[in-house]
Amino acid sequence: MTTIQEFDAWLTKVEDEDIEFKSAKNSFSKDKDLPDYCAAISNEGGGKLILGVNDARKVIGTRAFSGTHNMLSHGLLQKIKIRVDVEELMHPDGRVLIFHIPGRHIGQPVKSTGKYNYPMRAGESLVEMDLMSLKKILNEVEGDFPGKIVSGLKLSDLDDEALTRYKDQWARKARRSDYLDFSNEKMLRAIGLYSDKGLNYTSLILFGKKDSIDSLIPCSEIIFEWRQSKDNTAHDFRVNWRGPFFKIYNEIWDALNARNIRIPYQEGLFQREVFAYSEKSIREALLNAVTHRDYTINHGSIVIKASPEEFVIDSPGGLPYGITLENIFHKSCWRNRSIAETLEKAGLVERSGQGLDDIFGETIKDGKGLPDLSQSDESMVRLIIPAQVKDISFILFIEKVSAERGIIFSFEELYQLEKIRENQIVSNLDYRKKFIDIGIIERIGKTSGSKYLLSHKYYSHEGKTGIHTKLIGISRQKQKELIISHLSKNSKGLLNDFKDIFPELKRMDISNLLQELKREEKVEFCGSSKKGFWKLAK
Repeated sequence: MTTIQEFDAWLTKVEDEDIEFKSAKNSFSKDKDLPDYCAAISNEGGGKLILGVNDARKVIGTRAFSGTHNMLSHGLLQKIKIRVDVEELMHPDGRVLIFHIPGRHIGQPVKSTGKYNYPMRAGESLVEMDLMSLKKILNEVEGDFPGKIVSGLKLSDLDDEALTRYKDQWARKARRSDYLDFSNEKMLRAIGLYSDKGLNYTSLILFGKKDSIDSLIPCSEIIFEWRQSKDNTAHDFRVNWRGPFFKIYNEIWDALNARNIRIPYQEGLFQREVFAYSEKSIREALLNAVTHRDYTINHGSIVIKASPEEFVIDSPGGLPYGITLENIFHKSCWRNRSIAETLEKAGLVERSGQGLDDIFGETIKDGKGLPDLSQSDESMVRLIIPAQVKDISFILFIEKVSAERGIIFSFEELYQLEKIRENQIVSNLDYRKKFIDIGIIERIGKTSGSKYLLSHKYYSHEGKTGIHTKLIGISRQKQKELIISHLSKNSKGLLNDFKDIFPELKRMDISNLLQELKREEKVEFCGSSKKGFWKLAK
């Protein structure tokens, strides 16, 4: 909380990039001015927007957002994707509002929803950010924070047990038994965490004693919450770990596995099983969060929320620069290279980004559907892994085709097939020729608007052939019979009439049906191309 003395000191400060005063005596635009000024200040490194102070630096008070200021932080997060803390200060000379605005992330300009797209300040006014300034931000390179030296951190501040566990895995991965004889200092120098300048943050995050982490990087924390139902507001169990990752890594899995559920299913004469939480997927998700989270966000922790329905893990910081939900499977980028390289040396991660493929592939193979990243934003990456089996018949069908054809499906192919299973009918599809050739999908329609669905074989294997018939719709012959019936009752028909009869078809598909009937000499077209109509042939 800001004190009156601190605030009065700000009044004597020259207004610059760090602070902006606005009188806003009666009001301030929530939809234009507020997001624009907050985005501009964030783009310039962060600072404060203060309402209730005039140009002479005198407190005059403000009525803006009276009684509603507590809702502004959430609204700004939705609009400009950064968290702005809003503080109401009752100054002796009047009420003021203080907006504490964080600086933008490296390489990521803050976009506004107000009058400007990317605002910046020019004197006392706001303007659209010029191309050179925007390009300069976009060309910034995000530094490797965990690779920076921690002033004053000593070898005695690191946990011996965590170091020993890492040394064992490092020696096993490298197939070098002599590594086991290395001292802690020699090992840390060999893996690049210790130099003549000192120890870096990666050594603290992975091996630091709890007291050291508490005082130097308390955001390096993992919180686990268990709920009997994902919809419950209150958790039924909670534990947090703030200690060396190599000491708590197994404890986190053990806490979740203690609540794991075995899901049996029958395959012919044999009973098989899957578990609600796949150890491989969960460990990969945890490693991914630790490796990619933004450690410069000191008010956030990695949070795991588990229930019988799903596993959710939130990691502070948005996706690394250049990574989007669209390219995340095909493009690799490490926010924390030092952590990634250290975990790679122990065989826990692959810097190729294979971990996310493994998470999705494992979940699909268990018949649970697709994990979900869609709730991620600029301040957090949220990964949701379903824990309940949705369609085990789909997996058994894929395994059957794979065995019969001697085919091994890649992750990308399984991902495409799962998207078809979930959406049932899709238009754009990679690998469609291969899938059609092996009889795993079918094509609906003959035009450029053709769609695809899982083949009749799948629905027959699942015992749900009725769904297949419903998805395909009525046959082409039935469609032509409907056209003939319409013309018999109404004497003539316009293309728009047939569009009402077949709302699921494109105009080109309807035209093709009419042309087929014309070639069969069952219908004919009368009049001009624009005002003509169809009727039964004589």
